[in-house]
Amino acid sequence: MAIASVFFFLMSLMVKLCVGIPISQIVFFRGVVAMALCLIQLKFAGVSPWGTHKFYLLLRGLFGTTALILFFTTIQMIPLATAVTIQYMSPIFTAFLTTLLLKEAFYRGQFFFFLLAFMGVVVIKGFSGGDSLPIFIGVLGAFFAACAYTSIRKIQALGGEHPLVIIFYFPLVTIPLITPKVMFDWVSPNNMQWLYLIGVGVFVQIAQYFMTRAYQLGEGSVVSIAGYLGVIWASVGGYFFFQEAVSTQTILGILLVLGGVVGNTIFRLRKVKAAKV
Repeated sequence: MAIASVFFFLMSLMVKLCVGIPISQIVFFRGVVAMALCLIQLKFAGVSPWGTHKFYLLLRGLFGTTALILFFTTIQMIPLATAVTIQYMSPIFTAFLTTLLLKEAFYRGQFFFFLLAFMGVVVIKGFSGGDSLPIFIGVLGAFFAACAYTSIRKIQALGGEHPLVIIFYFPLVTIPLITPKVMFDWVSPNNMQWLYLIGVGVFVQIAQYFMTRAYQLGEGSVVSIAGYLGVIWASVGGYFFFQEAVSTQTILGILLVLGGVVGNTIFRLRKVKAAKV
């Protein structure tokens, strides 16, 4: 999972470097590369790409596409570390959605960690009355990412799908959905931008492979914590590549968000283990 977090950071770095390229075009190329690599992997695995639970697979693709557009937009609007941190709010929303829609267990103590995470977002935003739009877009992106994760949980509850099938449905929805926008807003990339666009798709595919292996080899709640190393990579990368100095207030906000998200994960893990004893 630590390796996966590095490649997720490299993906976000490529997005940040695609200055002048429309978000729709970045998402499109991410989808094209992902589809090509996914079809190759499915072929070698001997797995049909179509799956069984098509409605929820398509739903996952739709929510995932929306989340990605919003996340990429946030990356280009605010410092990298802040954008990545806000995206990590998705487990908080996932906990709410899986409780409401899938009737998964919810513990009252989790409210404290949820409040802590949202306080972190408020601190990152600040009280100066500045532009709230990038933060709002980031939080909305985290919410739609949670919707995508909830769809996957529903698929697992119905009997599951091969991980590659779940991954495949993302570009299957993304490409036709976003192609009209890409055709209208097309910007011809230069040589370096071509590398960045291809890098977005390649790095995220590698990241998803290591993330999938991590969840196959370890306990999900424990493994997921290592993924938050991405905030460190984003902070260092933002400083060295874009001279994005992180203020003391932003650092405090990031720590509050991570404290809420990681604290919720550990708290829930202990409660679930205690319930099984």
